[in-house]
Amino acid sequence: MGRDWQNWANSRLFLEKVRNAFGPEEAELVRRAHDFATEKLQGQRPPLYNVAGLLLDQKADAVTLAAALLAPTIWHAGIPLPEIKEAFGETVASTLADFGSPAALRTDTEPHRRKDIHVLLASFTGNPRKVVLRLAFRLMELEHVSEPTKESGRNLARETLDLYVPLADRLGLSMLRKQLEEKSFRILYPDTYRDLKQQVAPIQSEDDRCLNILMDGVKRLLEKNGIEGEVQGRTKSLYGIYSKMTRYGASLQDIMDRIGLRIIVSSVPECYSVLGLLHSHFRPIPGTFDDYIGLPKENGYQSLHTCVYPVRDISHKPIEFQIRTVLMHMEAEYGVAAHWRYKSAEAAAANNHKQSRWIESLVDQHRNAPDSDGFMELLYRQVYHDRLVIFGNGGQILRLPENATVQDFVERANPEVSPPFVIRVNGEIAHMGRVLRDGDTVEIVGGNDPAIGVQPSEKAALTLFRAEKLESPGGK
Repeated sequence: MGRDWQNWANSRLFLEKVRNAFGPEEAELVRRAHDFATEKLQGQRPPLYNVAGLLLDQKADAVTLAAALLAPTIWHAGIPLPEIKEAFGETVASTLADFGSPAALRTDTEPHRRKDIHVLLASFTGNPRKVVLRLAFRLMELEHVSEPTKESGRNLARETLDLYVPLADRLGLSMLRKQLEEKSFRILYPDTYRDLKQQVAPIQSEDDRCLNILMDGVKRLLEKNGIEGEVQGRTKSLYGIYSKMTRYGASLQDIMDRIGLRIIVSSVPECYSVLGLLHSHFRPIPGTFDDYIGLPKENGYQSLHTCVYPVRDISHKPIEFQIRTVLMHMEAEYGVAAHWRYKSAEAAAANNHKQSRWIESLVDQHRNAPDSDGFMELLYRQVYHDRLVIFGNGGQILRLPENATVQDFVERANPEVSPPFVIRVNGEIAHMGRVLRDGDTVEIVGGNDPAIGVQPSEKAALTLFRAEKLESPGGK
């Protein structure tokens, strides 16, 4: 009786949140889907609002929420898709077409695993909402892994890190990605998870104290300069700390971006104004500036990143700042889940097409990969391998993989100059095998023209100016 009452109360709370989040027509769609599913399932499954509530927090639109509520009626009550289409329309029905019940990939043989991956990816094509739904249902599955030591739970977690996390990253679902990582980390490495949590606990209160002081100071700085903005504090997730420690052989004390501040403003010019204010009041660390506004990440992520030296008597660790607009923030945190809700119909459709093409390319990559492990490694590199920002002739900016050489730069830059030519890295002559570092400037000089290249565009010049400013010893 107590649990039934709690489920009823939570269900009412979910519907109240829906009414507050959507207009009357969209809220009514979600309410009808909720009531339909409640009637058809008759309490045989866990509370319906679990996945839908998660998606509501992810800023998903009403169609995605309705589909999340209705999916179990197809899996567990045998409701045919035409009935869903008749009651809720084509868009909801198409989101649920070929959307099978959640299940881990078969791992008994490579052919079975390969086939399951292909079927899963192929089911996503044409409708990225399906990916959002699948990720949300997977997170709920991880929540219900009661015995982390069982092989079935470990397979689920390993598969999540290998396949689902890269999908979440590519679709810009930052919050969902972090939750998937954290749950999988806890299941796969329970001892490491527990030990790291214990190590972080004593310094968490100190990090929180630093963040509160810094947030107050930055808010006053913005107000003093007439800039309206929101300042948020952030601490690195356990999995984020673990990843950096294992990738770089670093200790917990070595993690530079353990704490950070996010500044959200109204416009792009204000982003650069805030950057200038920060660099005039804090001492920036050379080589840590990234302009993802001028040069977005492959998944569309946009923001300015910069790291400053510790502030005496406040922080013993460097502080990372992320500066972005409100729309960039929505994109960064909720990605494709929020496109249909916060973008115009034309912009959402264009983004839907772009993401669908990427998913189709994944199907092709999987088909051409030698085996499933090779495909998973490809996905892993797309998410976890760092990329370098290199500045070239005439304001050219290239992103290259970690450990890229001068030779890699030349091949990508495709300079309009014939050999022989000379390569200068940061003003010094360099050989083709030299390994580049983030922020290096590479000049290709040849023939009788020692100043090959055109004048930088206004955008590139701004980017270069910001990067050069980081190298100055100024700051306070």
